[in-house]
Formats: sequence, C-alpha cells, structure tokens
Amino acid sequence: MDEFYSLGFLLNRASVSMSKLLNARLESEAIDLPHSQFIVLRCLHYKDGLSQQEIARLLCKDAAAIKRTIDNLEKKELVARSQVSQRENCINITSKGQELIPTALECGDNVLKDSLKDIEDIDYEKLKTLLDKIYMNIEEISQ
Repeated sequence: MDEFYSLGFLLNRASVSMSKLLNARLESEAIDLPHSQFIVLRCLHYKDGLSQQEIARLLCKDAAAIKRTIDNLEKKELVARSQVSQRENCINITSKGQELIPTALECGDNVLKDSLKDIEDIDYEKLKTLLDKIYMNIEEISQ
C-alpha cells in the first residue's frame, strides 16, 4: 500500500463501508434505523436506562449528536425518556424497540460476519486488541 492509505484512512474507509452495508441490510428488512440510531438502540439493549451523557461517553460520540439521535428514536417510539433529576434523563427502550431489536441485531451480526470473511478468529481478536490499544494510547496522550 502506498502512503495515501494511512491508518486513519483505512480505519475510516472500513467503518464507513460497514455503516453503509448495515444501513442497506436494515433497509432490506424494512427497518427504518440508520447506523447512528442502530448503535444507540443496541447500546440500550445491552444496558438500558442510561443517561444521554452515559450513552455519548460509551459510544465516543458528541453529546449533542446523541441527543438528536435519541430525539429521532423517540419520534419512532423506540425509546422513551424519563426524568431522573432536573438535569438528567434516563433513556429506556420501549416495547416497540424491544420487538425491533432482534432483527436489527441479526442484520448487524450478518454485516460483521460478512465483513470478517476470510479473516481468522485469532486475527480478529488481535485486531480488536490493537485497536483498543491505539485508543488507550490516544486517550492517555489527550489527558
């Protein structure tokens, strides 16, 4: 690979491609759930009752972007906010969201499976470890 294909470029290209494929797969299942909404709903599926700030932190996303995403999920009746304090809301998946999540997760699992075709499990685990190490190094430098 030449110098044009930097690590950042390759990571972004893979991420964007996976996101586009997920969007297409969800759309083919008649699920109106773009990637940005999918990851928030998935997060809440595994850990329901989080605040917007907690979701933003867990997903490494901007709090304002998470607020907009939750607004959109709320309009679709997939999540609901409940007031915890004057300054904080708790976000929960609704029954409609719970009905949708198995099919959405299956689409996500299939995208991952297809993305990892011809990649050995040991290489996949190593990739995850390396990406986490890169993240931790950057976080350490940034503090």
